[in-house]
Amino acid sequence: MTEAEARAALRAFVGVGDIEPWIAGRFWKVVAGGWTVAGELQGWRFRLEVMPGEVRIIASTAGGGEPAVWTVPS
Repeated sequence: MTEAEARAALRAFVGVGDIEPWIAGRFWKVVAGGWTVAGELQGWRFRLEVMPGEVRIIASTAGGGEPAVWTVPS
């Protein structure tokens, strides 16, 4: 999956709180297996991983704890 395809999938996804479109509009840094998203949203940091047919979103806070993980179909 290309970055453009991942951004399109995130823009089109209807989720709670409009997080996915926010992520799609941010600057992304390439990392092994996906991207990290520049900036934070209400204290949450995001990493995106490429999976077969979907994008996995991993949201974590600086304070630690279990990350929130969900997927968006491509």
